[in-house]
Amino acid sequence: MCGDPSLFRLVLHPVVDVAAGRVAGYEVLSRFPSTIPTEDWFVAARTLERDADLDKVVLRGALRLLDRLPHGAFLTVNASPTSLSDPEVMSILRAQDLTGVVLELTEHAACDPRDLVEPLAVLRARGAIVALDDVGTGHSGLLRMAVVRPEILKIDLQLVRGLEEDLVKRSLVQFLGECAGRLDAWIIAEGVETVAELDVLRGMGVPLVQGFLLARPGDDFAGLGTEALRMLHRPERPALDPVRRSGDLARRTKTSRSVSAAVRVAVEDCAPVVVVDVEDVPRVIVLPGHRPGERPRVEPVDIRLAPETPVSEAAGRALARAAGVRFDPLVCTDSTGRYIGVVGVEDVVLDLAADPTAGYRRQPWRMGA
Repeated sequence: MCGDPSLFRLVLHPVVDVAAGRVAGYEVLSRFPSTIPTEDWFVAARTLERDADLDKVVLRGALRLLDRLPHGAFLTVNASPTSLSDPEVMSILRAQDLTGVVLELTEHAACDPRDLVEPLAVLRARGAIVALDDVGTGHSGLLRMAVVRPEILKIDLQLVRGLEEDLVKRSLVQFLGECAGRLDAWIIAEGVETVAELDVLRGMGVPLVQGFLLARPGDDFAGLGTEALRMLHRPERPALDPVRRSGDLARRTKTSRSVSAAVRVAVEDCAPVVVVDVEDVPRVIVLPGHRPGERPRVEPVDIRLAPETPVSEAAGRALARAAGVRFDPLVCTDSTGRYIGVVGVEDVVLDLAADPTAGYRRQPWRMGA
């Protein structure tokens, strides 16, 4: 097989921009003249230590398609991470202007992500964009994300399947979207096969999807069919369980380096004051009295919320406190522990009571082109 490319063919599977209603790119997939699943061919090549040889044949064929790639679209080619240590594989890739090429690192084999840094730097210099495949399963863990710093994360179809009925799956997709936002990356949801899955992903702000619902792999650079366009042009449905974050409700208050100074300001302004240390880490919160002349209360900061903490979780943590401090403001800090602001329990309650289909819905993954 590795010595005779005519024994398999390459097909193109569209990746769809759901907001624009168009094909954003095409993934090159291998098809073999056999009832044996495609994945099993790659497993066999890896078992025989011929995976790099198979990747070479596929890459040569895939890169020849660049001359016919539609304007404005990208072409995704797959390669095992271990193949990037093969000089011939790198030679094939370096010989090509990789502008518009997405190099998708597959999940066929584990490797130390630090071994990928140098070859990926070379390929990025040639114009390549790096994607991690099957994120959420297999070897595409947080460490690989942190080291590789991909421009695209592909969410595994096992997380997409039936997510409209699975809160945990939706939460994990939301989490991966937050990771993508921190990496300034795009996400692609794979394996979209039902209208319900598409509606949820659109409502969550996932920008790119791929699956049989909208388009099947074909022999050419095909556009979207009439039925796919109809589904994409329907009015967008509200996201299920839109997640509001504590950072959205945080309000900055005055700060002080000493409790005595904070007490004076709290009395004068009739507003909370947070006492921070030299690193701007909150230690104490001073709360004005409820009635005129009542001395302010000084309470230690016992709960620190991250900006990403869901409002529902903040409510649970607030109500778990002792009765005397249950309705005191919660303190929000960044990842280094520095003060951001306070979140009022009354704001948490009002947010939870609001109609989630009205007003602001957070969409963290709609990034610039």
